[in-house]
Amino acid sequence: MNTVSTRTLSSRPPVDYIGMWYRARAGLGIDDRIEFIFIDPCSGERDTVALRHRDHDGVGGIAQALKQRGVAQPPMPLSRQKQAPRWWQRWQRLPHDLPAREPVWRHWRGFPGQAEAEEIEDSPVCVQWLNPAQTRALYQRAHQNKVSVNSLLLLALHRAVCDTLMLHGIAGSWCFPVNMRGVVPMLRADMNLSSAFYLTVDHEDKAARLDRSVRGYLKANVHWRYWHLARIGRLIGQRGVNWLCGRLQKGTQHCGSFSSLGEWEIDFASAGMPKDTVFACCGPGSPSHPVANGVIVVNGCMSLSLKVHSSLGAPQATVRQCLQRWVNWLGVVE
Repeated sequence: MNTVSTRTLSSRPPVDYIGMWYRARAGLGIDDRIEFIFIDPCSGERDTVALRHRDHDGVGGIAQALKQRGVAQPPMPLSRQKQAPRWWQRWQRLPHDLPAREPVWRHWRGFPGQAEAEEIEDSPVCVQWLNPAQTRALYQRAHQNKVSVNSLLLLALHRAVCDTLMLHGIAGSWCFPVNMRGVVPMLRADMNLSSAFYLTVDHEDKAARLDRSVRGYLKANVHWRYWHLARIGRLIGQRGVNWLCGRLQKGTQHCGSFSSLGEWEIDFASAGMPKDTVFACCGPGSPSHPVANGVIVVNGCMSLSLKVHSSLGAPQATVRQCLQRWVNWLGVVE
């Protein structure tokens, strides 16, 4: 894994144009905290670092959270693309995909014992983790099926969400973030340097079809299209982004954003933590992307995190059930 070098483009303070969208969401009352969680695997004791998405994306936030806790800095993962595509290659025809339907969420409001929205918002992120043997088994399963681990993870997550949070299974839309480090200019290595694309996942999907869909979007460079569109703040400023964000929040409803943050080697002992510390992270949800989650492999151990936006009103017990169902659908835990 290569390290990230910061490219200084000018002497002016760096402007995080992607971060503008999270600043705009905050103005609408939508929390933009990303939580980074250090867990003692023996006691279960947690130490959480909360950072603002307006300042960092997931990868950058990991580096910042480790820095705050005095952990030796590992190299950041880079984009799998070796170089930026030509301009015309960023605007190719979209690959064929299934039509997406809007989510049909269950309703919990008014049920006896239902927590208030504020209590749901403050509920801790639900976390489970696979041991190294289970993590290896998941990678072996992906290899045997000739698909990526992310395809297995996203399909399992969608099925779990349909099982526990929706009235019935659907073909729903998910945001799929893509790390752009190494192929775009970086004024600060830990700033928002991720793009994304949207794809459809069906509850009756096959991993092979979903994997072809993911690869199709990546090959068509759809994430580059979104990278340029998301940086429109360069032209319209924060006020313009605020207006657009308000309109988008009232538009298409998606299931959530699938956040897979790669593989890391982290020396927790460098900060006096147990060397087998479990590390997890979970991004913020929103009314239009209510299922927040995070997957990361650290020192051969995969953690899965889940949080549901308070707009759904889902009890914490249901969120825990959804996470357990996600793990079960992976098929590597007995």
